[in-house]
Amino acid sequence: MKTLTTNSSTDSLPNFIHIIPVENHKIYKTILLDKIEDMKTRYDIQLNEKGYYYDYNMSKAERPYQIVFEDILSNVCVDIEEYYGLKITSFGKPWFQQYIQGSDFGWHQHGGHWAVVYYVELPEMTEATEFLNFGQFNVKEGDIIFFPTFLIHRSPVIKSKLQKTVIATNVDFQVDRDMIAQYGEQYFRHR
Repeated sequence: MKTLTTNSSTDSLPNFIHIIPVENHKIYKTILLDKIEDMKTRYDIQLNEKGYYYDYNMSKAERPYQIVFEDILSNVCVDIEEYYGLKITSFGKPWFQQYIQGSDFGWHQHGGHWAVVYYVELPEMTEATEFLNFGQFNVKEGDIIFFPTFLIHRSPVIKSKLQKTVIATNVDFQVDRDMIAQYGEQYFRHR
């Protein structure tokens, strides 16, 4: 069983927030950005009133990046499952958000158990997700951050002239009784 590691800019990273680097991010980045551009063209996705591109409300749209993203996420979720003694019951519908200078996304929370944000493009760390009462964590481009969906968060105003792209989703888990039986309850109590 792996030990899940996290990092932060301060020593106050809550133990229920996890930052996991994606292996081969540079390869995935190229593939995902191409697929997002294809989707923007295919569905004529325009900047919204807040100044960013997104596909969250496109319920019937095919998401060409979804299979690649879910493959990445499946590999990363193993660490979360093992750490908590859980198993995935479902991935929510993913969505992308592509921010440009002057755009932001206000305070909000997600539904489900865990929220996931993959930083496909994050040229400035100061433009990473900000959490109410916690501030920002030391994430970088190529990281995935997992956090409980009840945590209120936002994307701050993008001040640079560089683009920020994230793919997000929500993941539901349930108790993995087989894993707990295999490793023993004592293992999970003393982590």
